[in-house]
Amino acid sequence: GVIPCSLISPTTGITVQAVKFYHIARQQNPHFLIQAYVKTMCDLQGVQFRAYLSWQFSIAYDIYLQMLTNINSLVHAAIGHNDPDWRLKHACPACTYTLTNELPLKFRMLYTKDGNDSFKRMLKQCIRNSNMDSDNTTVLSQCSCELPTTQFVGGDWYLSRDFIDSFVGDSPVDMLADDNKDNPCAGWWKNMKDEKTSKMWGVSDESGIFMAVCHHGFSLVIADMVQSGEQAKYPLAVVSKLLDTFGKDLGSGYDIGCRFKTTLSRSVLGHHAHELNHTSLISAFHSHAHQCLCQLNHLATYVDGLGLEDLKGCEWMFSKSNTLTSSVRYASIFHQCQAIANYFQHNYDYEIYANLSTFLYNNYKQALCIITDGQESLPRLMRELSIKDESVFDTWLAEEQAYLTSLSQEPINKTLQMEYWQKLVNLSGSK
Repeated sequence: GVIPCSLISPTTGITVQAVKFYHIARQQNPHFLIQAYVKTMCDLQGVQFRAYLSWQFSIAYDIYLQMLTNINSLVHAAIGHNDPDWRLKHACPACTYTLTNELPLKFRMLYTKDGNDSFKRMLKQCIRNSNMDSDNTTVLSQCSCELPTTQFVGGDWYLSRDFIDSFVGDSPVDMLADDNKDNPCAGWWKNMKDEKTSKMWGVSDESGIFMAVCHHGFSLVIADMVQSGEQAKYPLAVVSKLLDTFGKDLGSGYDIGCRFKTTLSRSVLGHHAHELNHTSLISAFHSHAHQCLCQLNHLATYVDGLGLEDLKGCEWMFSKSNTLTSSVRYASIFHQCQAIANYFQHNYDYEIYANLSTFLYNNYKQALCIITDGQESLPRLMRELSIKDESVFDTWLAEEQAYLTSLSQEPINKTLQMEYWQKLVNLSGSK
């Protein structure tokens, strides 16, 4: 078949095979852009490259992707998979499928969530003269020169902006506030505050993406971070969607999971998340960035039911998907979302799903090796240290937590000594 490059009186068409070949090649190498492909085709056919050929191919490519979306919708409707959340409910076979007589786990599903500001998109601006300031100097105002579009990305990968903004409310919860007395890590996380990231809003429209990934590597949902840092509304929207889809006993890994736990409990989702037994955790990689008391409650190393999981699925995903960022930095809103959704869909079908059995097999072998080594080394170490019962390990953790809790405030005698010393210093300085 041939795809026309214009709906009215088309004079140029591109074969479906040529567009399909580019589509597959682009997913394998995100740096392979339309212009490079069109130049390659011109060289093969001995034709001089013209800039308008790239525009024509871009139009045909959009039509091709829309055809794929419509065909997939018809196929899913024919086989009864037309539920709006069907893909999400069956995203990961290992997480969502339950075997007969399978014993329930502490966490029905483990997932990680995180933001990635590498996917920021530059705002195409037009500069024009505005009013004069107090010094009679012309002030230039900046506005977007992008034309509005009715194009939209099909599928259910992206959470809508209206759905995300519904979690702002009249009194938005500040996930990075310093006055949180319920959390020992209050005031530690400052790199993603709005005052730290506001400088990039003048040149960036989308400041990145926020996404959730199950612990087997399957992408779940994506949210656009629009002219803001990693605000609380993005993880709240993700948690709300996953709670409505999967229900109870979810475990969520997040770099600032301790802070988000308090944010979630104070939000409109707090009661709902508590009823469904949602658990906020922190990843193993960020352990030393949290206080010791926080680690005992949230770190993957100390939480029963996590096993080998390090809760770093988003970092693994971003390390691969960041190859796409440079090619969508100056794209339109539609084409950036289109490229991101197609990349994760292709990665979902041909990488993660195809390698799931190998992933599970390797983890199973690793677990068996750890259990075998532990059965030999643990009794020997316990004898060397004169430890008679394994329950003492839990006792040590409880004692450590009680000790660290007692240190949450300065002892009164220490405080009085410092105040007395400061008064002596002030007295000496006044003479």
